[in-house]
Amino acid sequence: MHTIHGIALGPGDPELLTLKALRILNEVDVIFYPGSINSGVRKSFVYPILQFHKLEDKELKGFFLKMSNDRSQASEVYEATAQEIKQAYHSGKKIAIVCEGDISLYASFSYLLAKLQKLELPVSLVPGINSFSLGAAQHQVPLSLLNDKVAVIPRVKSIDQITQYFQEFDTVILMKIRSGWNDFQSELAQKDWKCYYCERLGTKEEFITSDLTTLTQREIPYFSLLIIKK
Repeated sequence: MHTIHGIALGPGDPELLTLKALRILNEVDVIFYPGSINSGVRKSFVYPILQFHKLEDKELKGFFLKMSNDRSQASEVYEATAQEIKQAYHSGKKIAIVCEGDISLYASFSYLLAKLQKLELPVSLVPGINSFSLGAAQHQVPLSLLNDKVAVIPRVKSIDQITQYFQEFDTVILMKIRSGWNDFQSELAQKDWKCYYCERLGTKEEFITSDLTTLTQREIPYFSLLIIKK
């Protein structure tokens, strides 16, 4: 029996994989990869990365989640996928499960990991580059220096929340900003803070800016984040 590998693929640039991640992906027999279902259309953010590395000759199995706050469908998909992984494991196959970004940060893999651990299957994780690390690199700004404290916050809904975090932290990273963007965008532009916006990092559609006025009429995608510094 072979250890099951959880592999982080990074934020989108297919070259931002670790050497270990790429080696394991080339060695395995089957790769499970996540995707989304939006208005009945299936799409996978990570599939092009697998294509880039010519891994299509592997057995590729997608598990697709509906873009919804209702987690019942997602839970069913994770359970079914875990059982499929278990079956592949007991048949002697070498298995990798991939995810975008880092394997432990807002990663769909973490839900699968809990189920695989419950099934007492051996799992090894390979971490990767997260999106805000690439965002800071693209903007060429440090996330922290000396004793700076950094907060990573999802789904902020108001400017008051952001202001409160700045009472304790020097850099605030807002993840999943689309849901609350219209609620705090105009007030954020009036603050004397340095803001670094990022979307679809590492892809051909990547867009970054430090000028929030350029975002007034822009549709904010799911894969977007904002780095704010005092």
